[in-house]
Amino acid sequence: MIRYILRRLVLLIPVLLIVSFMVFALMDLAPGDLMSSMDLSEMSEQEIADLRSELGLDAPLPVRYARYMFRLLQGDMGVGDYSKHSVWGIYIERLPNTLVLAAFAILIGVSISIPLGIFAAKRAGRAADTITTAFTMVGMSMPIFWLAILMMLLFAFVLGWLPAAGYNEGLRSIILPAVCAAMGLLAACTRQTRSSMLEVLRADYLRTARAKGVPEKVVIRKHALGNAMIPIVTTIGMSIAMAVSGSAIVETVFAWPGIGQFVVLSVGSRDVTSTTGTVILTTTLYVLILLLVDLAYAFIDPRIRAQYVSKKAKKAVVSSAPAATEAQANAPSSETYAGKAEDTVYARADIATPDKAQAATKDDAPAVAYIDDEQDEDFVSFATVTNFEEAEVDEVVDSSESVVRKYRKRSRGGEIFRHLRRNKGAVAGMIILSILIILFIVAQFMNLSDVNKSTVSDRFAPPSAQYPFGADQLGRNLFLRVIYATRFSLPIGLGATIIASFIGVFLGSLAAFREGTIIEEVIMRFTDSLASIPGLLMGMVIITALGRSVPSLIFAIGVSATPIFVRISRASVLTVRGNEFVEASRALGLSELRVLYTKILPNGLAPIIITFTGTLGAVILISSGLSFLGFGVQAPNPEWGSLISAGRDSIRNAPWLTTFPGLFIMMTVMAFNLLGDGLRDALDPKLKR
Repeated sequence: MIRYILRRLVLLIPVLLIVSFMVFALMDLAPGDLMSSMDLSEMSEQEIADLRSELGLDAPLPVRYARYMFRLLQGDMGVGDYSKHSVWGIYIERLPNTLVLAAFAILIGVSISIPLGIFAAKRAGRAADTITTAFTMVGMSMPIFWLAILMMLLFAFVLGWLPAAGYNEGLRSIILPAVCAAMGLLAACTRQTRSSMLEVLRADYLRTARAKGVPEKVVIRKHALGNAMIPIVTTIGMSIAMAVSGSAIVETVFAWPGIGQFVVLSVGSRDVTSTTGTVILTTTLYVLILLLVDLAYAFIDPRIRAQYVSKKAKKAVVSSAPAATEAQANAPSSETYAGKAEDTVYARADIATPDKAQAATKDDAPAVAYIDDEQDEDFVSFATVTNFEEAEVDEVVDSSESVVRKYRKRSRGGEIFRHLRRNKGAVAGMIILSILIILFIVAQFMNLSDVNKSTVSDRFAPPSAQYPFGADQLGRNLFLRVIYATRFSLPIGLGATIIASFIGVFLGSLAAFREGTIIEEVIMRFTDSLASIPGLLMGMVIITALGRSVPSLIFAIGVSATPIFVRISRASVLTVRGNEFVEASRALGLSELRVLYTKILPNGLAPIIITFTGTLGAVILISSGLSFLGFGVQAPNPEWGSLISAGRDSIRNAPWLTTFPGLFIMMTVMAFNLLGDGLRDALDPKLKR
């Protein structure tokens, strides 16, 4: 265990070096520098040059980075270029506020999500399960800044129960931001708990426990939940890490003095010292939390705990184990019984043909008893005929022909489409996406001047026939502005996901194909470094460096979403790489790259396709969040996130300004999530039945 911890801590060093250099270089590439915000009109050129030299801005990038890291190793994180305060002091001052917010969010999320997930799993397929699934889907699709504004409107302005922002009223001040921060965890953990419990509740050992008279509460709490905790703990751990490192939006909306708010201010003011120091400390905290999550596995699952036992201890356990008795040694193995049973069971194809049916006799009846109870009704009803000689030949032929028609060979695409058609959620997602595509096409024929046309007399006009979504503070038609925003939201989401998938699949497949080499080590360490930076923070840094434009936004979000595609594609290639057709391709003389990209990768695309659709929704949430913070699509072009940001100041008098853009974001993300779930069910053989 100690050796594993030390190894993880040593691997943290290159991660921090890569992260610090990436952030330092990106902030340095941003147009302008610290002196751009100063009034230099009364200074001479020599004084300006002396000031630039004093600030160290005249040295090249590698020299300035080396100076920064040298001071950092001495414990000096520097003084903020903009704030003029110690970066370490500000971080330590704000860290408790962020930790308190994260603790309350985790407490709320876990205390609700785990019981709710168990409740839904025990009632799978019923109305309660459907309602819970719908709730989790809405929670995963709702932008957190929109939820924060709606909750602020209801509980602060309408009901007056809680303060709208700030932290001066103790526990009352933390309720709203904690609930908003907990919503993502609540939805994700509920969904994961339900999925894990469904797998465990079908296990044989639970039926054995019930047969022994164990109370149902004990069966669920001790046996079922204990064996389903690994993926649940993973979800909780990732949520904790994101709550600590990625709370920028919640803290900004509620004016909560935490690390996230400080990061937004530092990036916005192009404060290289504060941004780099904050990102390094946040990345360290993020990786340490994930390390604690990995160590928590050992306390949950004894099989994982055994992996941390030293070799000497394992040998001691093996040597102290009692030797097998002669009866145990001579006892037939389970494989022997399995082989005998397999010899007596007729395959479906054998009993599904008339010739085989006519050849069967009464002596074959015991073999038919081995047929699985979960087989299709056509096979079961056909196999239960014990005396085929007395059966009508016409009935046998009709039954076999119906089986052939039902199970005729379909194309891969046709099979997937058939399963999608039968999935109500996937159908709903495709309908929503079809409507959005139509609106996107309509938006191409709209003029920006018409969209931004202002009628002062119609300021804050409520929804009506003339203004279906109402009018904003300048008297502009909100309906036209929301429709026009589809020109940006959909292309940004699709473009960023394509970039992430292209880069991620290339690197992930190459790492898997070169497993055990320096190439794999470099790719995976770079991926770990990139994944340790929250996507929202990485997007802000890249956009600041490249400029606030749509192409920069697409590239920034695409880079931040790359690690998940690297890991998924690497796992897929590792799974397929050992198959026989790969060896046959090599035997034919095909090159290694051709084998990889024409044989291996096409056979491992299923999880990549599922990840693609799921990432689309997450990318749209990130892009709208960046626009909400002012780092996305810039005025005068409307974008859903920026529309919500512009309307939050008028939330009390004109709530429609934030309601309709938020609904469009939620429905778009929900459509991609529903389609992703449908594809997962269609491509996963275990979920097709």
